[in-house]
Amino acid sequence: MTDGEDDILARVIDIAMELRPDPSGRIKLPTERELADQLGIQRPTLRDRLTVLETLGLLQRVQGSGTYLALPNSRFLQFYFGVALKLGFISIDQIQNAMEMIGREMAGAAAIHASTADFEELDRLIDEIAACETMEDVVELQFELHASLAKACRNPVIVIVIDGLSSVIRSVIANKVKIISMVRGAFERNVEAYRALVQALRDREPELARTAIQECYWLWRREESKISILNISD
Repeated sequence: MTDGEDDILARVIDIAMELRPDPSGRIKLPTERELADQLGIQRPTLRDRLTVLETLGLLQRVQGSGTYLALPNSRFLQFYFGVALKLGFISIDQIQNAMEMIGREMAGAAAIHASTADFEELDRLIDEIAACETMEDVVELQFELHASLAKACRNPVIVIVIDGLSSVIRSVIANKVKIISMVRGAFERNVEAYRALVQALRDREPELARTAIQECYWLWRREESKISILNISD
């Protein structure tokens, strides 16, 4: 995308922000003809730029009603990171490093803001993880645990980030679950590490919570190193 295209998109958003939201909170854009006149560009050029905004999730076209500015959803981010991982532009290790950095801050914030309902939800997920019989269920539940921790932060930005990274976070978790399933007792240690995290949250201790979730990630690395040592020995 060129600087000129960026400028047109920015001007479209500026025009939209000057308008009043409708009763449902949506911001309706002028017609394509009116908008093209305001911007001093041809309608086909405007249509191309609006398509970009729609692709990014910033625009909704409603048949018979008009075009509305919308909050972006996370599907574009999910697609972007999923493709980047498959094409090798990012690696599982890089995602895990980012996940650990974000996770520490989530744990610290959740220790301050989490509610009793949040603790109960986290406990439920850990109990279900402990009772799981398939790796697929373990992966999904561990992702839900991270998503619930994000919600407990009471910060919508964190929720959007985790949702946007959901596909690649699942890839990291799937990789680690496969590894720990090969080490005796590792699964149980993983569950206990999660329980220690929830206890730190209940105790309202941000630093202990950060340390507890880091221990969850360190456990993954320790179990992985055991597999590596066994492979070398063989």
